Amino acid sequence: MISMKGKQVLLGVTGGIAAYKAAFLARELMRAGAAVTTVLTESAGKFITPLTFESLTERPCRTDDDMFGGLSGETHISLARDKDLLVIAPATATTIASLALGTASNLLTATVLASRCPIVLCPAMHTQMWESVPVRRNIDLLMQDPRYVVVPPDEGDLASGDHGPGRLPDASRIVAHCLAALTPRTLAGKTVVVTAGPTREQIDPVRCITNPSSGRMGFFLAESARRRGADVRLILGPCDISPDFGGPGGTFTVTRVQTTTEMLEAVREAINGADALLMSAAPADERPVRRASGKIRKEDFETSIEIEPNPDILATLSASTAGMVVLAFAAETSVSEDMARAKMKRKGADLLFANPAGDGKGFGDVRNGGTLVAADLAEVLTIEDESKESLAEILVDAVVDAMNRKAGR
Repeated sequence: MISMKGKQVLLGVTGGIAAYKAAFLARELMRAGAAVTTVLTESAGKFITPLTFESLTERPCRTDDDMFGGLSGETHISLARDKDLLVIAPATATTIASLALGTASNLLTATVLASRCPIVLCPAMHTQMWESVPVRRNIDLLMQDPRYVVVPPDEGDLASGDHGPGRLPDASRIVAHCLAALTPRTLAGKTVVVTAGPTREQIDPVRCITNPSSGRMGFFLAESARRRGADVRLILGPCDISPDFGGPGGTFTVTRVQTTTEMLEAVREAINGADALLMSAAPADERPVRRASGKIRKEDFETSIEIEPNPDILATLSASTAGMVVLAFAAETSVSEDMARAKMKRKGADLLFANPAGDGKGFGDVRNGGTLVAADLAEVLTIEDESKESLAEILVDAVVDAMNRKAGR
């Protein structure tokens, strides 16, 4: 999970049956690194107690008692002043109406009015209430304020025994929206092409040439770019990744391919009108000259496979990528700056990230580090081992910086 370290989050809990789920959300926000302060409405206190949140967050849980005689001073002002994000989960129809009207009838709504930070609103109620004209009107009214991010409720079994949209989403999906709300839209209006995963070159119907790439690096790059507002075109080789971008952001499309030649053609089409290409896939360098129609017998295996090189995707398309920022990757058993710069030049890239591979490094769900070089900068960035999710943020930061330099900013 991307870190929310140092972020001050206020979690508002209102009076719905899903109020107990807010305790799980508080814990997930804290796991992401946020400092969480909670505010309960009077009706929320009938479903879950302040002590629950105080035990989880190790911070006082505020209620209307603090606003009306509990603490001295303007508590709603002090609560709002230092917050990076407000999250209201669950948000009932009553609270949504109060926010749309701009009333300050309790500590939570007063704090929202006094705030200047993004607000993630998580409605949860019966389907008929969620789909009612007044609630939809109030949601539309709130969405006119760019600070609001609304997390649509999930569909499923409801407390009434009915089934339909209205359930509070899982904490992980809410956190994804929180991360998006905190992310500057530095790629808004841009189109970013990302390749991910291996390619697979069939030798016969049961054997192939491939590699252990999981596609995770490319997925996290695509997620980071989309969260920053980019329209993402993800080209995905054969792997188990099922892209599911949980939070708001730009659009995304997924094109699945098998072979290196298929990936080349998919990239050729996708880069039309694109601003950046992030080539994190690990396409196979070789392919059989001929694919056997039947399984090759074991005793014939050594002498029956003739290999030829696959096209180098970036080198082949270098003339078409000249106007965009290109990030290339190199997984090597031995990494050096000279190797990275030579490979970057050969591929016509603006940036290249070289990382050690083998002996449990580089592929799969492992921490990753390496060397990042840029064609227009003499400095080298050495990145210590990071989760691939965090590494993606560093690399997309570098892409944004390179785009700004190319634009003369």
